[in-house]
Amino acid sequence: MADALTPIAAKLATFIRLLSSDKDGEVVVAARAMQRTLKAVGADIHALADRVEKPNGKLSDADMKVLYEAGFADGRRAAENTQQRSGDFYNVDGTPSWHEMATWCQQQKDRLKDKEREPTERQGKWLLSIFYKLGGKRR
Repeated sequence: MADALTPIAAKLATFIRLLSSDKDGEVVVAARAMQRTLKAVGADIHALADRVEKPNGKLSDADMKVLYEAGFADGRRAAENTQQRSGDFYNVDGTPSWHEMATWCQQQKDRLKDKEREPTERQGKWLLSIFYKLGGKRR
């Protein structure tokens, strides 16, 4: 609502100054004129109070934290998207993605010992639970 107040800020300032008049009639007229002016732009006295409480649209600490976290997440995604090598995705720290590691290991399976070719029973259950949790289906 702060943007709605910008075009009428000079009028509102005049009405606020008139509230200090020693003539009761001027005070009432100023208050009513202020309400009409606010209503004309779709605002009310609460929007004006918010502007006084948070001048220049300053954000609360909670609002700033939400914006910071969203910006941080966007920045991280942008950085991750620039970390590409040979068409494959790499994490920000330069390590390959889980998908790339699994694919590469599968391609190199002939170099593995028999016991290294399959996950342990416990690892297999864990991987399968993640697969199902994410919506994977049996063939």
